Amino acid sequence: MAFTPANARHLVAPVIDNIPLSRRYFLLRVARPADMPAPGAGQFLHVAVPGAGRFYLRRPFSVFDYSEHTIDLLIVEIGAGTSALRGLGEGDTIDFYGPLGHSFPRLPGRRVVAVGGGVGLAPLYLYGFRDPAPGLAEYRLLYGARNVKDLFLDRIAMEGEGGVRLATDDGSHGFAGTVVGLAEDELDRAPADAVFSCGPTVMMKAVDAMARRRGLLHYASLENRMGCALGACRACVVPTVLDGGSPYRTVCHDGPVFNGADLVWDRLPTP
Repeated sequence: MAFTPANARHLVAPVIDNIPLSRRYFLLRVARPADMPAPGAGQFLHVAVPGAGRFYLRRPFSVFDYSEHTIDLLIVEIGAGTSALRGLGEGDTIDFYGPLGHSFPRLPGRRVVAVGGGVGLAPLYLYGFRDPAPGLAEYRLLYGARNVKDLFLDRIAMEGEGGVRLATDDGSHGFAGTVVGLAEDELDRAPADAVFSCGPTVMMKAVDAMARRRGLLHYASLENRMGCALGACRACVVPTVLDGGSPYRTVCHDGPVFNGADLVWDRLPTP
């Protein structure tokens, strides 16, 4: 469903668990409010950080997994805000808007290779293994990390799912090299019709160049700093080749998922 600001729901939910995955990554599990719509892969929650007014801006997090009663957010601790969220425990509550934004497209009959890095795993995992598109011909998930510790294999058994390959920059597990190198290897092995990506901007830019060279569709879910997350403040605009009065589009409202061919990759901000 296309998102408009009127669809935004302001919700409060109790924390059920806060699961450490590695030194930097954790999984925040909260109760899913009864009136919260099912999130699509690529949609996000805009979460208020606890701290008695210390943190003015909310933080956007893509939904990693959900059930009838729970929502899981995959978070990496990179500053004071995410450190405060890591300190939450059972009985605490979080305040958020969501689900917001546009999700990855349904591509019935197509073969999709998804390329993720860091917390970019969240929407790609949700799309392929928790909310699969009806009629999707094939879905292969490629995920890269700095080293085996950031793959948190003991917590999320990704290799137990069909069609998953892993890469580490230092060669400590799986493919030795970047996940983009793994994607090149995977597409040489077996062709696809489209590529999805989510992760660091530099990674997605390389994926877009690869997709263009191979003549493949590419959809990217951008990770940007946001203000309101409702499309009003325009703090998260990115340049595109689209017309319509302005070439700029908001990541929160028009995205976060974009057709890679519509983005001006050399001018995208690097969060």
